[in-house]
Amino acid sequence: MVVLEEIEQARETLLKYTREAFFRLPTLMKPQILDIGCGSGVPALELAKLSDGKVTGIDTDQSCLDEFSRKIKAKQLAKRVKAINMSVFDIKFPDKFFDVVWSEGVIGTLSFDKELKQWRRLLKHDGYLVIHYQQKCAADAVSNLPQYGYNLADTVLLPADAWWTEFYKPLEEKMVFLLQKYGGNSDALKLLMQFQKEIDMVRKCPEAFRTAFYIMKKT
Repeated sequence: MVVLEEIEQARETLLKYTREAFFRLPTLMKPQILDIGCGSGVPALELAKLSDGKVTGIDTDQSCLDEFSRKIKAKQLAKRVKAINMSVFDIKFPDKFFDVVWSEGVIGTLSFDKELKQWRRLLKHDGYLVIHYQQKCAADAVSNLPQYGYNLADTVLLPADAWWTEFYKPLEEKMVFLLQKYGGNSDALKLLMQFQKEIDMVRKCPEAFRTAFYIMKKT
């Protein structure tokens, strides 16, 4: 969907935090990485570039996966990057298969503590789980990580207003143009209306939506 490309231009400004979180990991030689909730592949492609490893992205939004697959082909990364239609509620990979499980795209789909419980089996011994999540919603689980089988290795806390100033506000400034350009496309219009709701919500209190990358080592 072409409108996704327009939205991704705003989303890519946040990749600096993805990079910072990745560089907090120890050096990993060609790791196997699973990106849960990969969407159209913005973080996953960055992880492939940073790691020189293999990245598998899973999501259930086929239009996003189609866009991700198009980019994989364009960048000639088919040997290292895969986009798979798979539900976060039914992840079909063997136990202890991945060096890193990464997630930036499932905030609100699963609670933070459920992610900790359900995704641990996917990690190799001493593997790392990296979750980008709303800070206030993750606080309780983060304070009790050992009971879930992890130690907190590091945290990358985004600025309090990062999502507003770096993503939603720039997107809002383009919204009239995007609605005019794609108003005749029902799928594009539906997506834009979804983002407009998010814009309206975050604008009211940007600090309430502060997020962080939690970098956790499996014990």
